[in-house]
Amino acid sequence: MENLECVITDGKKKWTVQPSKMVMYLQCKFIETFDEKGDIHYLLFFKEEYLTSLKVTSVRRRSFLEKAHKYGVTFTAPHPFIDDILSPHSTYQKRSLNQLRGKFQHQHTTQETALMLTFFDAFMSKKELFEDIQSLYYQHRRNGQLFLGYRIIRVLMDFTPKHSWVKQLSNEMEFSTFKEMYQDLSEKLWDQDPIYMEKALYFRRKQANSFQQLLHFLKEEKRWIDVLSLLMDYISLNGADAYYDEFVQWLELYYSDEAKQLILEDLYAKYPHIESLQRDLLQTYLTLHQLQSAMQLLERHNITLGEEQAEAFENMLEEIDITSGTVEVEQLNTYIAPLFETQPTKAEKILQKCMNQLLANRDINYIYQWLDPIRQKSQKSPVVSQIDKMKKMREDPDKQLQLGEMYYEFNQLDQAIDCFSWEMELNKSDPQPVRWLSKIYLELGKKEESKAYQELYRNMQENA
Repeated sequence: MENLECVITDGKKKWTVQPSKMVMYLQCKFIETFDEKGDIHYLLFFKEEYLTSLKVTSVRRRSFLEKAHKYGVTFTAPHPFIDDILSPHSTYQKRSLNQLRGKFQHQHTTQETALMLTFFDAFMSKKELFEDIQSLYYQHRRNGQLFLGYRIIRVLMDFTPKHSWVKQLSNEMEFSTFKEMYQDLSEKLWDQDPIYMEKALYFRRKQANSFQQLLHFLKEEKRWIDVLSLLMDYISLNGADAYYDEFVQWLELYYSDEAKQLILEDLYAKYPHIESLQRDLLQTYLTLHQLQSAMQLLERHNITLGEEQAEAFENMLEEIDITSGTVEVEQLNTYIAPLFETQPTKAEKILQKCMNQLLANRDINYIYQWLDPIRQKSQKSPVVSQIDKMKKMREDPDKQLQLGEMYYEFNQLDQAIDCFSWEMELNKSDPQPVRWLSKIYLELGKKEESKAYQELYRNMQENA
């Protein structure tokens, strides 16, 4: 999956940015992006609603952004969850706080407005933000809306808990009934203050009942990324239980195999010991023909391949493009060896491909040892037999012609040239190495060299 690009505008200014990570914390999402100069811009979202972009040089201590990094969940780009929030090549307009105030007033409750204002304390004056939120309380107070006013106080109790005005007001007798309701986490709060309930249950999510309530609430709100993130968090804490199956079902429902791979890899990177996750990730690699990734996973864990998986793995080995560089040939011997017991023809074909690559990059001694697990399974392999012979011939001056012919069979033309050139020096009257050199240079497109050896070969034949 390629990392996407988007554009931030501020009047006539424009920055093309790429996301580096997304931090999710309660109702807020910060997407960290970098422009061409390496400057950091945060795209700020309430749930999945874009608010504004903010240029960042440092993270202010005890700010909401710092809390988000500390208590939230981070996903590194490229990641399907980030792609779900951002639209590729979309333009995001930078909005000032004054512009946002108007947006909040027309599209959000005063409590949501108060909460969103707290997101900005890493970027602007906390005193100014406090006064904005305080004015929302007074607005409800003037209208005789005690509970709505108390909801604003609860936001301020998180935002500025040590402020004398907040401490005094939160302990007023007229709010005592509301205070008890919050302390008891009354079920009424789901209707009257879901923002608070979400936060309270988030910090109690290790408890099964709190987790279940929070999961149900997020589903009701159709916040699917938050649902999946919560499930991943729960799985990481408790291992694979019934919720892991639900998590995978969500992935199957909403994501392509490529996106599913990235999400499973994200979970695996943090919590690699979940066996169900290992099996699902392996199946995804096999489906997407990710041979190198499948081999690395098999190497780390004792995973038994099912019959269909084993067949898919064998087919990938057979179809492998060694020259692509996507697979480390050095690791393949332990996977090829068992095939000689069940599919010797297929195993020999794969081994032949590996030899062409290994001979181009490794010496005979290394390859001889590399073949040990295969040699133990098959003494009849033509490739093994050839390499064994080549190892013996390597230091024998009288065998350079035969060694060169074997290198040629493996399409190792440069090494074949070395052998034939050596043989030509040792046996100046033998035309065979000259004939071979003419042939190979012609195949390499070096017509002048080929022609010179061809004439030399003809002269040697005439003088024989």
